[in-house]
Amino acid sequence: MNTRPRVRAVSAARYCARVGTLVVGIGALAAVLTGCTSARAARTSTPAAPPPPAVVVTAAIQHAVPIYDEIVAQTVALQTIQLRPQIAGTIEEIRFKQGSEVRRGQTLFVIDQRPYKAALDGAQAQLATAQASLTQALKQTQVAQAKAQLLALQAPLLNARDNVKRDRYLFSQGAIAAQQVESDEQTAAAAEASVAAQEEVVKNTALAQQISIAQARAGVQQAQAGLEQAQLNLRYTVITAPMDGVVGFLEVDLGNLVAVNQVLATMSTVDPIVVQFNASEITYLSLLKPTGGRPGPGRSAVGIPTFRLLLADGSLYPQPGTFRDIDRSVNAASGTIAIQALFPNPSGYLRPGMYGRVRASTGQRPDAVLIPQVAVQQTQNVKTVLVVGSDNLVAVRTIEDGGTFGPFEIVLNGVQEGDRVIVEGLQRAQPGARVSVTVRPAPPVPSEGSTP
Repeated sequence: MNTRPRVRAVSAARYCARVGTLVVGIGALAAVLTGCTSARAARTSTPAAPPPPAVVVTAAIQHAVPIYDEIVAQTVALQTIQLRPQIAGTIEEIRFKQGSEVRRGQTLFVIDQRPYKAALDGAQAQLATAQASLTQALKQTQVAQAKAQLLALQAPLLNARDNVKRDRYLFSQGAIAAQQVESDEQTAAAAEASVAAQEEVVKNTALAQQISIAQARAGVQQAQAGLEQAQLNLRYTVITAPMDGVVGFLEVDLGNLVAVNQVLATMSTVDPIVVQFNASEITYLSLLKPTGGRPGPGRSAVGIPTFRLLLADGSLYPQPGTFRDIDRSVNAASGTIAIQALFPNPSGYLRPGMYGRVRASTGQRPDAVLIPQVAVQQTQNVKTVLVVGSDNLVAVRTIEDGGTFGPFEIVLNGVQEGDRVIVEGLQRAQPGARVSVTVRPAPPVPSEGSTP
């Protein structure tokens, strides 16, 4: 039996199987190579661009704003008083803390009262003695006794005069001798002399009594004056606050012996407080123009009810001030005039002698360009803003600052009405780059008469 064809057939089948396996392997390898090539191509392709940064913009607006003038000012106490004793003595009590607020009538110092109480007791005793002397003077009987003696002498005088008249008649009738008439006349003359002398005694006694009473009354008045002075001196040992205010540092310590009129401490009122500034003639005229003359109490010289005060650290004092007074004339040397404003100071935050700047309106700018203050960036003395154009590209602009007005910055140059300035996202925006814009309306404009 011949087997060769079968062997060939088997060999051919195996050959075909091997070839098929090789083809499959080559196809798989090709597929792998194709996948690697696609992955490498994906890795080397350009990434997609990120979206533009988002910013918030607000359009610049045009509005009339007041023009403000800032003037260097200083706070001044409405009242400043030096506390001085009116009597000498040792300081026994100090009933306040230096630098603290006190109320009118509050006890501040007490001077040793013992010598003044003793003096008061002595004055009371002197008054009692003087009153007793006056009572005694009013009860004197010398004048009454002298008048009684006068009456006693007047009766014999009348009798002697009757005898003379009778004897003269009898002598004319030849009934008695002339010697009897002469004797009666001598008796009457003696009685008249006695009466005249006693009348002088009565007059002198009455005058002496009047002088004694007057002296006694003067003694009472003097004793009363001494008592009042002693009472005053005792009251002067207690030194009280003459007003509401703040007491400064002590000039004496507890236990010091102080003299009359020696300064113990100084106190000042703080609420309200005066802010005084020297305005130029031009500013003065600008301030008075709106009111047409000298302002009255309770309203400012600028025709609005308030001034504003900028403190030394640049902060704005929250309480507005009102016009108080203006000096009588312009200082010829400096060309300025002193003006005072009155600021409420309930917390005592402001103290006399502080420096700051008073801001007052001197006119109005009718078409000012306003942008939110948050849009302004400052580098040294240069202020800039980022503006987004119609193509949403960012540009940087340098502005000329005209001050603030409420939440706005007044721009004199660099920005026009309608320009869109970035108020949020300033850190993300770059000049020349494109941004995604969200528009925010401008904040409300302050009402007329508002101060920045």
